[in-house]
Amino acid sequence: MNPKHDDIRCKSCNALLAKLDETGLTIKRGDLQVTVDGAFRATLVCYRPRCRSLNILNISTELRGTQARAVKTA
Repeated sequence: MNPKHDDIRCKSCNALLAKLDETGLTIKRGDLQVTVDGAFRATLVCYRPRCRSLNILNISTELRGTQARAVKTA
């Protein structure tokens, strides 16, 4: 079974920053993995040295299940 997920990519260079699925927002770099769920605002700075673009996400959960959506606001 392949769960549905959305890739969260840098708005400037399109680098993969995180994945969003029914369990929440997951960021994985090397041996570190973080999963955050619920409604929140996340500010991610691109990890690529030549980019370092600021990416702001508004994550909200809907009452009809565990769906989440990300909106790039900057």
